[in-house]
Amino acid sequence: MNQTPIDSSVCYTSFYDFVADLQRFGEAPAITSYDRRGNRSTRSYADLHRDVFALRRALAAAGLAGRRIAICGENSYEWLLAFFAITSAGGVAICVDIEQTDDIVRRSVSFADAEAVFVSASMQPICQPLCAAETGAVTTMISLSSAPGSGLGSIADMLAQGALLPEPELPAIGAQQQAAVIFTSGTTALAKAVMLTHGNLLSNASAAVSVINLGESAFTGLPFYHAYGLNCGVICSLLSGTSLTISGDIRTMLRDLSLSDARTFYAVPLLLEVYWKNARSLLAKHGRLQEADSVIHRINQFGRIARHLLESRCAELHDLCFGSLRTVLCGGAHMNVEIARCLDALNVTVLQGYGITECSPLISVNRPDRPVPETVGPLLPGFELKFDGDEILIRGPGVMTGYYKDEAATAEALQNGWFRTGDLGELDGNRNLRIIGRIKNLIVLKNGKKISPETIEQMICRIPLVREAIVYASATGIIADDVKPAVSIYPDPQATAGMSQYEILAALQTAINTLNEKLPSYQQIRMINIREKEFEKTASQKTIRASAQADSIHEKT
Repeated sequence: MNQTPIDSSVCYTSFYDFVADLQRFGEAPAITSYDRRGNRSTRSYADLHRDVFALRRALAAAGLAGRRIAICGENSYEWLLAFFAITSAGGVAICVDIEQTDDIVRRSVSFADAEAVFVSASMQPICQPLCAAETGAVTTMISLSSAPGSGLGSIADMLAQGALLPEPELPAIGAQQQAAVIFTSGTTALAKAVMLTHGNLLSNASAAVSVINLGESAFTGLPFYHAYGLNCGVICSLLSGTSLTISGDIRTMLRDLSLSDARTFYAVPLLLEVYWKNARSLLAKHGRLQEADSVIHRINQFGRIARHLLESRCAELHDLCFGSLRTVLCGGAHMNVEIARCLDALNVTVLQGYGITECSPLISVNRPDRPVPETVGPLLPGFELKFDGDEILIRGPGVMTGYYKDEAATAEALQNGWFRTGDLGELDGNRNLRIIGRIKNLIVLKNGKKISPETIEQMICRIPLVREAIVYASATGIIADDVKPAVSIYPDPQATAGMSQYEILAALQTAINTLNEKLPSYQQIRMINIREKEFEKTASQKTIRASAQADSIHEKT
């Protein structure tokens, strides 16, 4: 097989070493953000280095060095300061998913045994009860905001204090020392608290940037409390000396992306779809949508020859829609391959990857010189893969040490150094990994046949009228374990505009009947549900499968 050259990349033992070396990039821009009005704020690598070490000194002076400290807040420069200060001081950063209910947020902080918590303004009232003597061990709450009247010590105060303090004498940090607790973002079970070491996170970031060139600028709006947003989005960018623009507001994310003029965009499939939809609207506004569709069709049909002949038109269309953007790194769920092909035809390369929180998170990713969008690419350097049946098992330096306070789940997931992903997959002839589905989602029929719903969902989502689809097992009502494949569909509002519900159902039934003709009889869809609302999603935009049958308004067998 063709091998992608692996570039050398710095690999650090600890976050102390990582932060200490940020000064090598000097005054180059490190973190940029925009406020609601679009005003830009940029901190250099020198600023980041100075601020992290000031906050680290302040934590030590407060007796919080080496402690377990939670971070509850939206994406921000201050969130990152808290994470790097906690970890570089030998503590454990507990990354709390703030999209959960108030009760789960508090339970997450308590379960992880946090002694202090950094909070944003919106999270302060939610976390305030944690400081009550009878509820737990949280003794200190620090505001991530410098707004007056919060009633808390602020990160701004700590930075000012830390700037005047000497460097503390703290124990050396080893690669195997725990650095973070990150909660899983699964859609079928309660979140587990994943323990990741300094070596887990930093070796994974180093391996990632050894095969992907992020360029001089990147953009991420992915939440930092998930491993994808934190390690792939932030740590990889800083490791590369990239200028990273961050966003913490879904309402302004695409505006911020446009303002950033980034070359690389970290996305999940839903964001990719919204981005492509906006690009098509822009093309239509300028009267060039039909031209773009023609160019895309000819390139996808005739390949390199058409791309060469249409090079100048592709460049014009790219500049109109995408500015400096050249690469989209996409993960978190199944990607729409057709969108990836459309973007590629207009000179934006979409590289799909595969990761799991328990693996820090990146396991595999497509390479820029030979992407295969139907796959998640070859393994990252350092990882090994094997199959148990069709289940993917992974071993390597990014694999977690275990789940916090859950020995039974740890023993089930980690066996002889191999992590059982729960995902089903296969390798193609070039050792690109293809994800088939999740073991937990398999539909098992009474004759023993097994159906991977994700495979069929991808086919259904190619139907123009479909925005989202989930395939599930529907009971026949005859025998307890007798089920049939069914699908719940959220129709595309634009594609179905002006159609009655009956017309939508009839059109979908016709399309599903056509699809069924291509499927084995046991995989054929036997019932259709139509939804009025999108499926519920996690903070990382994974669809919650339990919502598949909720809010359906029509059924047809």
